[in-house]
Amino acid sequence: MMFAENRHTQVMCRIVVVAILLVCALAVMAEDVTFMSNRRQWEKLPTATLMKMGNDFMNIKNMPDSGMLCYSLIANRYNENLNREELEQCIRATCWVGVIYGQHFSNQAEEYKQLLKAKDLAEKHQYHVFVPNILMDIGNLFWEQNGLKPDNELAEEALAYHKEAFWKTIDSQSLNILPVILINLNNIACFEGKLSQTAKERKAYENLVLPDTADLKPVADAINLGVELLSQGKPEQALDVFKKASVDNLKTGVFNKNNLRIMLNDFIYFTQLKMGRDADALSTLMQNRELILNEQPSRIAGIYSELTSFYRTHNNQALADKYELLWWRATDSIAQASQANSVNKVGFLYELDKMNEEHNALVLKQQHDQKMLWVVSGFLALALGLIVLLVINRGLIKQKNKVLYENNMALLAAEDERRRQAEQEELACIEAEATKYGAIRMDEQSTEELWQNIIHVMEYSQEIYDENFSVARLAELIEAKSNYVSQAINQHDSKGFPNLLAHYRIQEACRRMNDSVNYKNYTVEGFGQSVGYTSRSHFVKLFKHHTGLTPSDYMKQCRASTSPALPLSLVM
Repeated sequence: MMFAENRHTQVMCRIVVVAILLVCALAVMAEDVTFMSNRRQWEKLPTATLMKMGNDFMNIKNMPDSGMLCYSLIANRYNENLNREELEQCIRATCWVGVIYGQHFSNQAEEYKQLLKAKDLAEKHQYHVFVPNILMDIGNLFWEQNGLKPDNELAEEALAYHKEAFWKTIDSQSLNILPVILINLNNIACFEGKLSQTAKERKAYENLVLPDTADLKPVADAINLGVELLSQGKPEQALDVFKKASVDNLKTGVFNKNNLRIMLNDFIYFTQLKMGRDADALSTLMQNRELILNEQPSRIAGIYSELTSFYRTHNNQALADKYELLWWRATDSIAQASQANSVNKVGFLYELDKMNEEHNALVLKQQHDQKMLWVVSGFLALALGLIVLLVINRGLIKQKNKVLYENNMALLAAEDERRRQAEQEELACIEAEATKYGAIRMDEQSTEELWQNIIHVMEYSQEIYDENFSVARLAELIEAKSNYVSQAINQHDSKGFPNLLAHYRIQEACRRMNDSVNYKNYTVEGFGQSVGYTSRSHFVKLFKHHTGLTPSDYMKQCRASTSPALPLSLVM
């Protein structure tokens, strides 16, 4: 009896699940039908009318789906025979398509693709006035994504795009947006510690006469002056300039006032940190947190990242861990929102993609009979279920891979430790044997000759980069006894063979990091393994001991330098 009841319950649960999936599929179908109905009507409208409708949907009605449809229809009308006015509208529409993909569908890859397409069109048809604005949008995209990365790997690209946008603006004489670009440029330079890299742009801005219609000119002037004072080592004067800058009387065309207040607070926060006024800096950061709570999730993640760094710097591990957790949650929510959007809008985005591939190929029947509707609904329900299963399976695979990676790293570290212990035991045995048999210390001349032979092997033999290289093998290469080799090494290097070997291996690793031709794609692990270290952590520890830098920091230093420079003097 109990079995029958359980069976009945399972059947009812399955029926409920299927019913829910069918309702969702019907909702998606209804949205698709509405979308296609609007598309057929709007594709007959003039380009100027569609552009006005798209602007109204975005700026007034807050209807990004309809705005996307208008701009996509315009963008797909592009061909090289259009007149100048319609070409201009096509470029503007392509930019808008990219912005909507990023801001409303969380599809930054497609946003980047559309912005690059708009840039190519503008350059091809010599609409140079559009190029700076597009470059700025791309730079902002990289800077926004940089806040979601734990190692700031996209900051250089963001800075480069803004610098290019700055000089393109001057070349095209479209100076109205120059203040906006300069604000972004200075903001990135401050937070990345690259004020010297933007000195040329700050000086050029000072020498320009901008029109009164330029957006944000008063604020940009103040920020540029403050940043210049910072670069001259005058943080007190810079802080006073930043605090006096006001956004209340501005007629903002590109940024809203809240965004400007956030940016001004960023400069104030950075300056207060530089002056050592940590309490004031924390207060400013908390003000930004309140201002950003209603903004985009990526900006919230950026604030949590700053708070994590602040508290970790001040040894408050509890609060650092708290805000790091909030940072992870914010970035996870962005990823989940992106995934949910791609599922909820799958019909809409699918139709857009088809329209982009072949505009005239989108032909659907005006009416759908009941049977076809149920068939399609069932298919969509099945597809949705498969997508859910694939997502769950992907997450499980990623988790398993992470565990396997951690286990492998632990095994490598244990193996490396075992080898070090074996090497130490080997040295101890050699010394014990020398003592046991009353080994007589070599005279000074013999020791010096043996030492020169050792140095020759260390400098010219590739065998020292073998992970199993030992004192015994070194003795074989120079045809000497192991205890004499150890004795010679200890007389010249009190730390013994391991330290001598590490010195030459780290020296070679530095040389290879400077070789951007043969070792361009090597990672930290790759460099370590290439000179005989299978454990990443052991390699990093030895590298920092001998050079004063971590491998990652040294690699960044190599890439930033125009001429290779082996590090300083390696510590023996």
